[in-house]
Amino acid sequence: MSLQTLDKDAFAVRAGDISRDIFFIHSGLLRLFYTSADGKERNKAFYGPGQVAGAVSAAITAKAATFDIQALEPSVLVRADFNQIYQHAYRNTDTSRVIIALLAEAFIRNEQREAMLLTLSAEQRYQWLLDKEPELVKRLPQFHIASYIGVDAVSLSRLKRKLKLGQSCRERAAAALTNVNPPAFLGGPGTARDR
Repeated sequence: MSLQTLDKDAFAVRAGDISRDIFFIHSGLLRLFYTSADGKERNKAFYGPGQVAGAVSAAITAKAATFDIQALEPSVLVRADFNQIYQHAYRNTDTSRVIIALLAEAFIRNEQREAMLLTLSAEQRYQWLLDKEPELVKRLPQFHIASYIGVDAVSLSRLKRKLKLGQSCRERAAAALTNVNPPAFLGGPGTARDR
């Protein structure tokens, strides 16, 4: 294991690299993304402090990574060779439990995101992000958010406007209802007509 610092926009792994490393994130924010044949980047995931990222399938199969891992903020990582940790797990039950927990967390997160992308509308996907990963909305530029939820930047702007307008309408309606006096027969002061 070794400590690794990455400047903003630096890469921990490049697509095509044979990478056996996983990264325990102490601080910063990592982006995992694919690049299509026409050069478009598609965000796969974002990982922050306390999480683990890596091209695990590449580490297990000793094949090239299929995606890039890039620091979106200055980041401090603990870099570890996945195969060494995996081998250590055979001899140490504590290490085995940690690996199982980390892989389970990654599996669950990936499964939830896959379901979000395949079953929800664009508006529902943005709402899912607001509900499940609100810190990303605060930390990421709009074009990264758009790519992550599978829309283009223009569509994301429309969604945000629509949700903001809907929120504004709900707030106005709620405010209007708080100013309404219950009728006298419900124990309220009522209006002059009720008296």
